[in-house]
Amino acid sequence: MKKVNQILLSATLASALLGGCVSRGNDPGWEYAPDMYYSKGYEPYSQADSSALNPYGMSMRTPAVGSVAMGKSDYVYPYENNGAGYELAGAELTMPEGFSDADGRGQYLYDIYCAPCHGAKGNNDGAVFQKAANLKPAWKGYSDPYIQTLPVGKIYHTLTYGKNNMGSHASVLAPLDRWKVINYVKQLSMQSAAAPAASATENAASEMETAN
Repeated sequence: MKKVNQILLSATLASALLGGCVSRGNDPGWEYAPDMYYSKGYEPYSQADSSALNPYGMSMRTPAVGSVAMGKSDYVYPYENNGAGYELAGAELTMPEGFSDADGRGQYLYDIYCAPCHGAKGNNDGAVFQKAANLKPAWKGYSDPYIQTLPVGKIYHTLTYGKNNMGSHASVLAPLDRWKVINYVKQLSMQSAAAPAASATENAASEMETAN
């Protein structure tokens, strides 16, 4: 009798083990410690199938369309990622009132995200082009009048969405940081414009001294 009971017990255990290996679709089978799987506290976006009100059984509902997270209002950007949006940004978008870059963060961020292509002074001689002799920049340097007169709104639009070979920098530059980078770009552009004029003046003075 004892052997029979042992055989029955072994068969039951074997059946249970084999049953656990059988596919049950979405049924996870028996749960030894459900509290380890289903948290007592509500976890955002967890899918425990316990909430019949929210989609996919999530504990938290997705934000309403058009809602803005607290403290993130400056991330709202009303211009679309197309040519019309680019032109509108250039005509309407200006630097924030009271803007300042006294801490020099614009140059700091420019050296990280822009200089590898545009170069330290905006001459398109960054490390990317120094290492790839067959790769030539398709954009103008900062000394070009096009960059000097380019509206800041268009530069902001480009940093937000990207344009041509340049990708979006919205994931690495907060809205205020984009303005700081733009401010530094404009400084470099003005310096580039002043440098040829200074050189021309020096050359003229040198020629006059030689003539005298």
